[in-house]
Amino acid sequence: MLNIISKDSKIVDKLASALNESTKDLLTLNTKAIASEFLSTKRAVEQMELFKDIVNEFENYDFKKKKLLEIGAGVGTFLVVSRTKYAIEAFGVEPSSDEFSSFKEVSSAILEEYNLPKDLILNCVGEKLPFPDESFDLIYSTNVLEHVKEPEIVISESIRVLRPGGYLQFVIPNYFSFWEGHYGIFWPCLTNKVLAKLYVGLILKNPRYVDTLNLISPGLLKKILAKHMNKIEIIDWGKNTFKKRLTEGNYSDWASLQKIRPIVELIQKLKISELVANVLNTFEMYTPIVLTLKKR
Repeated sequence: MLNIISKDSKIVDKLASALNESTKDLLTLNTKAIASEFLSTKRAVEQMELFKDIVNEFENYDFKKKKLLEIGAGVGTFLVVSRTKYAIEAFGVEPSSDEFSSFKEVSSAILEEYNLPKDLILNCVGEKLPFPDESFDLIYSTNVLEHVKEPEIVISESIRVLRPGGYLQFVIPNYFSFWEGHYGIFWPCLTNKVLAKLYVGLILKNPRYVDTLNLISPGLLKKILAKHMNKIEIIDWGKNTFKKRLTEGNYSDWASLQKIRPIVELIQKLKISELVANVLNTFEMYTPIVLTLKKR
């Protein structure tokens, strides 16, 4: 049983309804299960612990009392956990257009329940952050960059508002990899939308959802980050995280990951998990991308 961030017994159903509205007929989802995960404190703690672990492998860095911005704060679960369990001064941005207005209602209710100001999550997009340069010690985002209109601008804005010595972590699906989590299907390393839509249609899924995605890969991110290299130091891409998860099987089955658990277990039983991880990492086919960087 997931530990839900809110005591409101109806909060999962409210969020599930909002998810149904936002995806419409593009995806076939168990929205109640996904809503429970979005509201799970365990998931938020795992996200924060991964961020801390990767940074602290690089240098001893105290997250406590640091100022954090979450790009794509959703319903505020990560933000609330950051404040209540880690003593981090966390803020978020999340667009609240008509189709996402229900998400705003859920986040406002959660913030109110924890006696937190409702304006901790601002109604804006990552392409235009309403903050001065060097406003935050930490920037965090998970499963958002593939949905924004301009990934390059979101990254530039995030680096702009990050203070020197601060850290950024973006967790992003790798489309030059073997798995697509939104559809919950095996993915033949496609970063071209025409080919991706053809493939999705051939396996009898709705290809129109591909139009809503940025098919991001490590190669694309390296091109985007190239112009920022005088200001940043990349410390991790997520390869070690992927290898550890594949070899140890020590990861939570969030979203559609439970579908590939039998494959992971088979690879481990055959004692080839380390070999498979090394091969996939060599060709940058690991997933997800866990881009972690430090601003100089």
